[in-house]
Amino acid sequence: MSPLPLTLGCTVPLSSESQEKLKSTFSSFIYKPASSEEDFTSDELSSIELFFTGNTGPPIKSLNQVPKLKHVQLASAGADKAIQNPAMQDYVKLVKEGGGEKRELTLSTASGTHVLSIPNYAVGMVICLLHQLPRQIIAARNEKRWLSEKEADLQGETYYARSTFNRTAGLLGYGALGRETARLLKAHGMRVIAANTSGKATPQDGYIIPGTGDKDGSIPEEYFTTKDPISVEKFLNQCDVLVASMPNTPATKEFLNKDRLALLPKHAVIVNVGRGNLIPSDDLIAALDAPDGLFGAALDVTDPEPLPDDHPLYSHPKVIITPHTSGNTEGEMDIAADIAVENGKRLSEGKAVLNGVEFERGY
Repeated sequence: MSPLPLTLGCTVPLSSESQEKLKSTFSSFIYKPASSEEDFTSDELSSIELFFTGNTGPPIKSLNQVPKLKHVQLASAGADKAIQNPAMQDYVKLVKEGGGEKRELTLSTASGTHVLSIPNYAVGMVICLLHQLPRQIIAARNEKRWLSEKEADLQGETYYARSTFNRTAGLLGYGALGRETARLLKAHGMRVIAANTSGKATPQDGYIIPGTGDKDGSIPEEYFTTKDPISVEKFLNQCDVLVASMPNTPATKEFLNKDRLALLPKHAVIVNVGRGNLIPSDDLIAALDAPDGLFGAALDVTDPEPLPDDHPLYSHPKVIITPHTSGNTEGEMDIAADIAVENGKRLSEGKAVLNGVEFERGY
């Protein structure tokens, strides 16, 4: 097959195999990973039509530097940081002023590449919290002794492992991550419900790794819309386990505030793998400390992020903190390179790109 008639600029670190794949796929491949600290020349930038780059977007300050740029392919699942890139803001402004017709630029994420790690993390954290494993692991390591059953329990009662079976898992956000998490939790005997923008089942779109996800949206027994406060209340009232994978948008900021956290059943657990500003940290601590409050929380993202040194969440006995590493999938950049290839083909054929982002909406 002839190479695609496109010049690809890449700042993403790739295996030699993926580099060769991109070299053979595109007519021109300019590879300058961020680690090389080598800048693109003005001539190179002026020739690039597709940029494959990290979560902050292409290394430019103005769209004038890339007159031929048609598409930005991110290696990240989120687009919020890339949209704040000065050049991307130029385009958002252009669209708002009605000038988007003069220059068409598309942006897409690598959503779907992280389904091999983040949903597994979410399920693992649910089990860790329900089984109170961190308490037992830390005590064994620090105290170097065999705990009694009452010492293994947070309340000082006789320890028992809380089961996933027949509990209700609520997926707040039902994109690629939510769907794969739902599939895995259902395999653990959980009843699954979901909340999304539409409040109904929709076909899974974008990049899908075969054998993962929920193609037709049939796993949840019930859907709720995040646009309706009453629907949100009904959703949260049922969530023994809440897994949040929401993007960072104005509508999701502090979505799970103290009033909504109080709607969860007593002793519910929360896992947040989306964006940290979904849950104000002070509100979360209050919900954890309340009588019959949350049983535990696992946070791969925090408010703020990074979480400051000595923040009370680090040492809270009901909390697991990880430094936004759940998405560091083995071979993730090489999987993202496959999306760049597919979107290069779609651009050449005049088709819509996979995982396309609406600039003004933010996802």
